[in-house]
Amino acid sequence: MLDFPIMDSETSLDSLRQKIDQIDDQLHDLLIERTSLVEEIRSRKSRNGTPVIQPAREAAIFRRLAGRHRGPFPLGAVHRIWREIITAITALQQPIAVAVHVPDDQPGAWDAARDHYGSQVPMTPYSTISQVIRAVSERSATIGVLPMPTEDEADPWWRQLMSRDAGAPRIIGRLPFAGRGNARTGRDAVAIACQAVEPASCDRTFIVVEVPAQISRARLQSCLSAAGFQCDLLAAWASDGLSLALAELRGAVAPDDARLADLSAQLGEPIDRLFHLGGYAEPFVTTPRA
Repeated sequence: MLDFPIMDSETSLDSLRQKIDQIDDQLHDLLIERTSLVEEIRSRKSRNGTPVIQPAREAAIFRRLAGRHRGPFPLGAVHRIWREIITAITALQQPIAVAVHVPDDQPGAWDAARDHYGSQVPMTPYSTISQVIRAVSERSATIGVLPMPTEDEADPWWRQLMSRDAGAPRIIGRLPFAGRGNARTGRDAVAIACQAVEPASCDRTFIVVEVPAQISRARLQSCLSAAGFQCDLLAAWASDGLSLALAELRGAVAPDDARLADLSAQLGEPIDRLFHLGGYAEPFVTTPRA
């Protein structure tokens, strides 16, 4: 870091600008140095089978920066700068394209996606959710941005993610991560990608369970609680004798989590079908949740 002497009242504006230029040069040099590590990062990820996109690592980077931040520069602007850096460098490791569901009444979805994935990544708007999921499934898009699930949807999109195929789309993130800034209003969103999601990296986990047709939402919520889960969202869907429940659970939930057996016991019958849809690192907030 440059060590500047204390400036008196005679310091000229030109001198101050020169110092700012020096700082800008340092920032630029460090950015070039950071980018020079891309090839080694790509090589190591390839050898280890690690996905190029690492939402949990990205979240950890910003939380660390937020913890050391000081001064009046807006923390939201820090996040936006680092999102541009992270996405640009990730795109040097692997081409990235983003498919975004942008219905007429939710233009803010586009803003949230752009703010998170940056201004240099190709983004395509789609009018239907199925188009986004298809684009990701067929690899014409690396990432899909979809509306956060809600409890009472007649045709919930999350059913389209019910697959045990290791290459099927999974939820990997939630947007926005650090506030909306000047983005237009709209529902929060989730990001999907065709990559494995390490359960331990998730602050929130989505599962879908086939449940008894006659069970009420209140009863299912009670069963989840009794099994040791904290559930933030519980959505249900039923048709032709098939009843499914989507649960957004706090913390990591691995396929062999002992609480799933407890849930089966609470329901009073075996869980025949259970799908892990992925999860996300909890968005950054300035005040902790209760």
